[in-house]
Formats: sequence, C-alpha cells, structure tokens
Amino acid sequence: MSEERQLSSGMATFGFAVLVLDLAVGIGFVLVPLMIVGFLSLLRDVFGVLLLPFSFLLGLAGWSADQKTLHAMQTGFLPDGSAHMLRAGSIILLLAVSILCSVMASRRVGQSVCVERWLAPCLTGIAAWLGGGTLALVLLPAFFLQCAALRYPGLRIAGAR
Repeated sequence: MSEERQLSSGMATFGFAVLVLDLAVGIGFVLVPLMIVGFLSLLRDVFGVLLLPFSFLLGLAGWSADQKTLHAMQTGFLPDGSAHMLRAGSIILLLAVSILCSVMASRRVGQSVCVERWLAPCLTGIAAWLGGGTLALVLLPAFFLQCAALRYPGLRIAGAR
C-alpha cells in the first residue's frame, strides 16, 4: 500500500509539473509574437531615421514617386499587432490566474471541492477560446489535467498538507 501511495504521489507531482509547464508555454506562446512585433517596431523606427535624409532629398528633387515607394516600404514593414494587445494581455492574465488557482488547489487536498479547482479549467478554457485554435492545442494537456483534478481530488502531491 505504501508503494501505491508513493506511485500516486509521484504521478500527481509529474502531472502538476506538466500542468504548470504547459500553462507557462501557453503564456510564452502569446508573449513571443508581441516581443517580435515590438522589435520590428523598433527596427522600423531606426530605418525611418536612416531613410529620412533620402526622403528629404527626394522631396527636394521633386521625385514624389520614389518618395511614395520609400513611405510604402516603411509602413509595410510592421504587421498590425497593436490591435490585439488587449486580447493578448487578457489571455496572459487568465493563464496566470489559472496557474495560481491550480497551485492553490493542489495545496488543499483535504477538501474534495474548492473554488480554485473549478475556476482553473474555466479560465484555461476561456484563454484557449480567446487565443484561437493553435493556442487551444497548446493548452489542451493543461485543460485535461485540470479536469482530471476535478474528477480525482484525492491525488496527493508531495509536500501538500
């Protein structure tokens, strides 16, 4: 019986580590494109400063067609990422609160039903819905593990009270 309990504890610890890692990967999955867009925005501003003398000289020479080409190159450099900033921030917030709820629920093993245990998969599901199909596939293992914690609340994690 002791081996069975240790196996259950080891499996629960492994599942909890996979859950937290998967949710952290989901946060990274949302953050990395925002960081890339920020880097491209910075690069566009640097190239804008470098192209400023040429734009000024083309304007003085009266070559408006070449000036339009430079402007089109500068504006087409960056994808429109600012429109989705609020949605990405809300996804990150939902996933962070879901991690917090999972950690809090894992420490309360004496209670069979707690609010955190129900709230964690709901927040993960909402974040997956807001993020779209690709993020939903990334968050699917975490969602299944959180639903399994609803079904089997008696799994003890090593070090839980």
